[in-house]
Amino acid sequence: MSLRDHFFADPFTLHSKDSNGNDLEEEDPIKATVVNQQPPATKMELWGYYLYYNGNNGFTVFSFLPNILQYLAFRSGHNPDTGGPCDIQNALTPCNVRWPSASGSVPVSSMMLYVQSISFSVQFLLFTSFGSLADYGRWNRYILLTATIIACTTQIIPVALVNDDGSNWGVMMAIFIVGLISYGTTLVFYGAAFPTLSDNLPVVRQARASANLSFKESETVVEKWRNHVSAISTTWSNIGFLILTAVLAGPGFIPWGANGMLGDAPVYNFICTAVCGGFWVINAIPYFMFQPSGRQGPPLPPGESHWTVGWKSIFQALREARKLRYLFMYIFSYFMFSDAVSTINTMITIITGEVTNFSALQSTLFGLVTAITSILGCVLFLYITKTFGVSTKTNLLIIVGLTSVIPLWGCFGISMNNFGFKTTWELWAQAAWSGLFTAPIWAWQQTMLAELTPKGKENLFFGLFGIVNKASSWIGPVVVGAISQSTSNVWMGWPFVLGLFLAATVIVLFIDVDAAKQELAEYEKSINTVGGNSIEHLQEKVDP
Repeated sequence: MSLRDHFFADPFTLHSKDSNGNDLEEEDPIKATVVNQQPPATKMELWGYYLYYNGNNGFTVFSFLPNILQYLAFRSGHNPDTGGPCDIQNALTPCNVRWPSASGSVPVSSMMLYVQSISFSVQFLLFTSFGSLADYGRWNRYILLTATIIACTTQIIPVALVNDDGSNWGVMMAIFIVGLISYGTTLVFYGAAFPTLSDNLPVVRQARASANLSFKESETVVEKWRNHVSAISTTWSNIGFLILTAVLAGPGFIPWGANGMLGDAPVYNFICTAVCGGFWVINAIPYFMFQPSGRQGPPLPPGESHWTVGWKSIFQALREARKLRYLFMYIFSYFMFSDAVSTINTMITIITGEVTNFSALQSTLFGLVTAITSILGCVLFLYITKTFGVSTKTNLLIIVGLTSVIPLWGCFGISMNNFGFKTTWELWAQAAWSGLFTAPIWAWQQTMLAELTPKGKENLFFGLFGIVNKASSWIGPVVVGAISQSTSNVWMGWPFVLGLFLAATVIVLFIDVDAAKQELAEYEKSINTVGGNSIEHLQEKVDP
């Protein structure tokens, strides 16, 4: 299949026969009954889904909002060495802010890390307890809509603090925490909507209902179009990121003040985050407008409660640990490198604000570089995989190894004043490096998980994977925040992040993929008997 066919294939064009000559138009009544439980996807629903991710690209959450919080905290804080106000013109000088601790204050960098930890820990509790709601009824739509409204609001309302002298930095902190939680919620429930939408594309529904396709053949079609929708939606997220950085970069060069530019003025952060929020609102509307009213999951199983079904799923997954040791080894390694990547993003955001004196223009330009290189990085590793037949494990090791260069680089900043993310040119290089080698992590870690997960248990283990992601995301910021608080130097946290990468790499090295597949075969054989009937026998009832 050509690149053009891959990206622009039409799931709404039906064919009478498949590539093997099977008649696709003849329906099996039993299969059709199952398929027709959901309404077919429309072009407007699919494009609405793509556009939603175009707006929900996470740009402001990791750039402008933290910039604003740091800026206001610096205006309110004090220099612990002199007792006077913080030097807003030199953000690399010490600056503490009020905090419920033994000393009564912590460095601004520590406060930023603790804020991230608070938001991630709240997300962990919410998703563990209520993440399963996405699978039932219309809860996915209601929660996604509510979270989207809250997230967009938190991106727009900071503009009200544009002239604040720092006295309301606590208000901005609350806005940021709510923004992070609602943003994380949108990602979880947006992702949960994807399988149902993909499975109800016309070509997929035709294959699922066909009387002449076996279960395996129809599942091949399902998998193909799931991959297609996933790839295109991710591409649209990067396109939205690229559009915003390109649009916002231009006005940043408008002359502003005495011999300055708008992009270097604090007001630019407030303008940009409001634009990002508005961009998300515009892109989110079509999805909620054109989603069919009948698009919903099944009712909650008898005897189950919305309050407990999430925790039951976790305990069910953990009970399988001894039978699937390589899978759980990988989940443990993911726990560490996911935590490391999250901490890198937070630390780079803090360091960028300090090195550039909270210049929103610089953050925008760095984001533009990362947006472009992220696309290039994913394409590069996909090309390597297809051209040279590199395994998923090898690709993941390469990507994690190259990403670990970032904390290694940062370690030099502990003792050096002009190297180790202490200069603007290094931040330019980091933006490009992160796009090329960090962005592909999320694609290949999911592929690795898919290779190690038993068939029929995907939802169970991918759900556990998502919970591990949120559980790990607060540990690194807490540890680095404590290190930063005790040393008044955020660069002292880099060795800890580097250690996480090294430990994760060692664990992945010891994962024997061939042995793991043998484990899967034995495990699947053990569960493929239901009430004395083999799964094959049960499928024959559906595929006569």
